Amino acid sequence: MATKTSKRTGETSTTVSVGIRIDPKIKFALDIMGRVQKRSLTAVIEWAIAQAMNQAHGDFDGKSLASVIDKVWSTDESVRLVNLAVYLPEALTYDELRIWETIKASGYFWRHYPDMTFSTDPDRLEMVLVTDNWDKLLDHVNLHKSSPTIVPITDNELISF
Repeated sequence: MATKTSKRTGETSTTVSVGIRIDPKIKFALDIMGRVQKRSLTAVIEWAIAQAMNQAHGDFDGKSLASVIDKVWSTDESVRLVNLAVYLPEALTYDELRIWETIKASGYFWRHYPDMTFSTDPDRLEMVLVTDNWDKLLDHVNLHKSSPTIVPITDNELISF
């Protein structure tokens, strides 16, 4: 997805461009809806998707997909991935799952018990450590992408001495 850049250097807009292919009849219907609702094509599509998300009730503990998306969404990629893993793990891609499983296997990211063991209960995750080390974590996962098993990232890889 391309992020639209504003005229001011370094600023990005709150929208992204998405190229889609749709049936001509659906496109016609969207155009008519736009005329009736006095909205742009983009606004009609956003409205239609929001309506579909509000009506989509799957295995979300009785909540709509829109309410789950509200819990998952963050502008921070690391926070968004962790939230997705916690609230909608079935939606993780293979690559996202490898990152999440690496986080779970790596004691560095978790609050330890007095005996130095740790639990992967999401309440015990030190999110700031994940966020601060996100690029190193992604590099580590990429380095070990051909490994048939998850390779935990070590403290030595994350802490500069």
